[in-house]
Amino acid sequence: MRLAFQNFVTWGSLVCLLLLSYERAQAQKEVLYSQYLATPLSINPAYAGSRESLHLTASLRRKWISVRVAPVTQTVSVDGAIANGKIGLGFQAQNDRMGLFAATGAYGSVAYRFNLPALAKLSIGIQGGINVLPIYDFASASSLNRAIASFGVGIYYQSDRWFGGISAPEMTGQALDLSGRYLYKSVRPVMAQLGLNLSAGENTVLIPSVMVSKIEDRPLGFDVNLKAWFNEQIGIGASYRQNSPGLIQTNYLQASAEYQLTKSIRLGYIFYSKTPENPNAGLYFQESVHEVMLRFAPNVLKFTY
Repeated sequence: MRLAFQNFVTWGSLVCLLLLSYERAQAQKEVLYSQYLATPLSINPAYAGSRESLHLTASLRRKWISVRVAPVTQTVSVDGAIANGKIGLGFQAQNDRMGLFAATGAYGSVAYRFNLPALAKLSIGIQGGINVLPIYDFASASSLNRAIASFGVGIYYQSDRWFGGISAPEMTGQALDLSGRYLYKSVRPVMAQLGLNLSAGENTVLIPSVMVSKIEDRPLGFDVNLKAWFNEQIGIGASYRQNSPGLIQTNYLQASAEYQLTKSIRLGYIFYSKTPENPNAGLYFQESVHEVMLRFAPNVLKFTY
């Protein structure tokens, strides 16, 4: 347990240094929400440590592959468990130059897990962190870097077949100028997720899931997802997202492919038909965006989807 905790601290410190040393970026925390299928921690802090072994996931998102200064996003997450799996710890960081705001963000999560009958588990979690945004302050007539607090909560249930949770990943996220006027106010979605693992043959597993999201004064959002894994080596997925929980609500399609290169390394590719974190994506001649993912689990205990 001590070795696992030391590995977690080492990876978390390295990730934090890399992100904080990078140049200023352009987005808000909402970029993480679109990645929840690959990284459930992005919408629910109670997911931290649910796979028990240490997992590091890094993603790079670009708009135009062949253009040097194309909009780009980097996100990193790491989570694991201590105390015989009772306590989960997680860390996320983002550096996004694809949205409306130039920002970096870092968030830490803690979850406590309860054992239920039939090897099921229920966890509760909290998350805290900061978003750093350069926002124009009308009172001072200048652009200022503002560190805006971030706080979220969630619960997560997991059994051999079912999984799901309810979360509010952002409950704060606002900044005021000297006159008390809002400079920035993040969206504050409440999300409910439900899915299951279905055996469709000797070496095939289907994973259908849905997610419903609600933001004050906006229509209900919902996602329909389906992923198939073959021989615990190749994963193919597709999603339709209606009224996504961003600065504005967007409808788009998502397709993904994953390959388990080794027991510890997984590679992935994700295609978005639109750029969900940028309300002005339609101004570009190419609305779609491409994302590559690398997952590393140095001491993985068992295969996880």
